[in-house]
Amino acid sequence: LKNLRTIHDIVMDIQKDDPSFSLQDIPLDVPEVYQMFAKADTTGIFQFETETFKPQLRKMHPERFEDLVAANALNRPGASGNIDTYINNKQHPEQIQYPSKELKEILQDTYGVMIYQEQVMLALQKAAGFSLGKADILRRAISKKKSDVMTGMRQEFVKGCMANHYTKEAAEELYNYIEKFSGYGFNKSHSVAYSYIAYQLAYLKVKYPMYFYSALLNSVISDQDKTSQYVDECRRRGIQILYPDVNASQETYQGTENAI
Repeated sequence: LKNLRTIHDIVMDIQKDDPSFSLQDIPLDVPEVYQMFAKADTTGIFQFETETFKPQLRKMHPERFEDLVAANALNRPGASGNIDTYINNKQHPEQIQYPSKELKEILQDTYGVMIYQEQVMLALQKAAGFSLGKADILRRAISKKKSDVMTGMRQEFVKGCMANHYTKEAAEELYNYIEKFSGYGFNKSHSVAYSYIAYQLAYLKVKYPMYFYSALLNSVISDQDKTSQYVDECRRRGIQILYPDVNASQETYQGTENAI
C-alpha cells in the first residue's frame, strides 16, 4: 500500500525535528481526529476519502475506533444496505431488539447489526454449539449461496440450538437472521487493520498538517488531477504552496514551518 510509504515519509520528516516521536505511541482516543471523520474531512485518508462514502460518514458520526472499523466494513457492496439500520440503532440503542441473549453479547458493540464474519461464526458457535471450523464452512456456504451445504447445515443448526434450550421456531428464526446478514459479512481483522492505517493518517493530518500534505503531494507526484485536488485543499486550509525555486527546491515537496 502506498499509504504505508506515505506514513513512513511523514514520520521520518517529523523525527528530523522531534527524534522522540513514535507512531506506535499515538493515542486512539483523540477527539479532534474523530471530529475530522465525523465531518468527512477525509481527503487523503485511506479507505475513507471516496466522495460516495463521505455523506454516509457524516451520518454515521464515528466517535471511537470501533465506529471506524464498523464504518469501514459497512462501506462494501451489499453491506452498505445496513448503514441506515446501524445509524438508527446507534442513535437509539434502547430500541434495539436482539434475536437472543447470545447474540446480544456478540452484537452489542455494533448496535445490533451483524457486520463481521467473525460475528457470524461466534453466533453459530454460541447458539448451536458449532466448532469455529464448522461455523466457517457454513459462513462460506451462505456467502457463496451453496444451497446443498446450507440445507444440511441448517438442520444441524436447528438441532444444536434446540439442545441449547431454544424452541424449534426460535432456532429457525435465528438461522434466518444469520443467513440474512452473513452473506455481506466483512472480515473484522481486515477492517481493523485498514482502519488503524486510516486513523494513523488522520492523526498525522490533524497534528502535523505540513508534513502530512507534503508527503501526500509526493505520493501523487505524477498525477496531475490528484496534485491539483490536494493543492486546492492546502490553500483552503491556509497552507501556502510556493512555486518552484532554483535556489530552494528539491526533487520532492518539502514542508517547512510556514509553507510547502
